[in-house]
Amino acid sequence: MTAVKQFLVVDDDRQNNFLTEMALKKSFEAAEVTVFMVPELALEHIETQFQNTEDKKITIILDINMPTMSGWEFVEKFNALDKSLKKLFEIYMLSSSIDAADINRAKGNPLILDFIEKPLNKMIVKKIFGESI
Repeated sequence: MTAVKQFLVVDDDRQNNFLTEMALKKSFEAAEVTVFMVPELALEHIETQFQNTEDKKITIILDINMPTMSGWEFVEKFNALDKSLKKLFEIYMLSSSIDAADINRAKGNPLILDFIEKPLNKMIVKKIFGESI
């Protein structure tokens, strides 16, 4: 039985969310992808749905530029969560920004594993997750 790989995609761009979801589902036999176009709802979901989750990693694919809350603000609020909850997640910043300041800021943040340029595709997923797919 294949283990389910869970993803939370937090991005206000419908088209990009579709592409990201397809890339993840094509890359993993058992991918569970939940999309949030409103970052505040994603944080609420994290706080309410993952309190008693087993020790498995859930991957957050996070956009930087969103209208109600930036990816940076999301990371700040995420960082304020309980340590036992935060350890369940790994965050990847996904953005169309090619601003070196954004890239360096993401790479310099210990909560963010990597900066990925949009759009996400199967080749990038393989590079990130290696042979586990």
